[in-house]
Amino acid sequence: MSFQHAPNPALEKKILNRVGRRIMPVLLLGLFISYVDRANIGVLAEPISNDLGLTASTFGLAAGLFYIGYLLFEVPSNMALARFGARVWIARIMVTWGIVTMAMATIQTDWSLNSMRMLLGAAEAGFYPGVILYLTFWFPQRVANRGFSILQIGIPVSLAVANALTSWMLGMDGVAGLAGWRWVFLLQGLPAVLLGAYIFLFLPSRPSEAKWLDPAEQAYLEGQVANQGSAASHEARYVPQALCKPFVWVFSLLWFTINIGFWSLTYFLPTIVRERFEVEAAQSGLLASIPWAFTALAVIFVLWSTSRTGDRKWHLLIALAVAGLGLLTAANTQSPWLALAGLSLGAAGMQSVVPVFWTMTSIVFSGLFAAIAIAVVNSLGNISGLVGPWLSGVLQDATASSQTTLTIMACSLFFSAAFAFVLGGYTDKVAIRRGEASNVLLPTQKISVTAQSSRGGER
Repeated sequence: MSFQHAPNPALEKKILNRVGRRIMPVLLLGLFISYVDRANIGVLAEPISNDLGLTASTFGLAAGLFYIGYLLFEVPSNMALARFGARVWIARIMVTWGIVTMAMATIQTDWSLNSMRMLLGAAEAGFYPGVILYLTFWFPQRVANRGFSILQIGIPVSLAVANALTSWMLGMDGVAGLAGWRWVFLLQGLPAVLLGAYIFLFLPSRPSEAKWLDPAEQAYLEGQVANQGSAASHEARYVPQALCKPFVWVFSLLWFTINIGFWSLTYFLPTIVRERFEVEAAQSGLLASIPWAFTALAVIFVLWSTSRTGDRKWHLLIALAVAGLGLLTAANTQSPWLALAGLSLGAAGMQSVVPVFWTMTSIVFSGLFAAIAIAVVNSLGNISGLVGPWLSGVLQDATASSQTTLTIMACSLFFSAAFAFVLGGYTDKVAIRRGEASNVLLPTQKISVTAQSSRGGER
């Protein structure tokens, strides 16, 4: 049983610093492993395609099928998470996807690759929402940005390290008679199993179970986070209502047009780099880590800038327009290094606006309806995870070049920039009408927003 306490800044800082040291490294490691296991196939495109006889389009389809499994099982996984608890379900997810990743070392045909990618998506479904929900048990809503900001910055960092790590593991080609890409799946799946077991056995579910907090600290933190995330089990009844709301579809379209470029770049960046620099798969993976490292810096800058100015629409317009110009430059230059700079701008522009985008959705949607509305936006928009890689592969097969793909993705970003600017202006009017501050919230802060049950639905 928890009791409400008045905020005590000094005590809270002490407790949250301890939470940051004990909880965040484990969750960040889980996020890192998830992006390694999800995106490693981009670096492995050439050796897998050579061994299985894949074309660029069949590879793109296999990469994108991850999101079919992910989207089909995201809602059931979230419902199970509410039933069994965040810690237990996060552990189950990690162990399952680790086993599937290791099993991918056995694939022999394009059909088995497709099946395993769908299964991997189904196994990983619900991980990120589960992590966000788990954080709401530890961070009071007024300081939730601390945990969410770290996770958001961790995504491009994970992609950068993942590309470099996968490239290094390809050097094991021929060891024990196994191809290098098979070793990658075996070695990169095992950490997910081990970390999942650790989370289940040792990570406390709530502050009251944390032995590294004294009873007074446990009671204080429990009082501050009481009832956060409790609405998760009531979300399903809002699905039909969400699908009938025009702005759910408006935000879904914007999310789709932003992400179609991101997912295409995630899976085909090593291929594009290999084409421009004329290097082997291992070297292309190392070079492909550069844009994601630059992206991490861009995310930090945009978070700082939007927090300082309170502006949304101009940040969206400029960042997405710069991303489009970057991809257009990469498509039309003959210089490999200038192309890499353009790709870096493209990746940075697309990822740096993610917090701003979710801020807008949290303003337009609120109350108990917010969690499911934003989840629907995320699910519909992430269909781009299938369309983008598949379309990139088809265009690669048709033209034997990345130029057309990059040009189309640039056009999508230019559309997104104009669309987001208009939508941002509308969101500002909603915020002013409701008298809300313009502080930037992080993606999926929607779960903590659901605790504000006194607010209405869509405005």
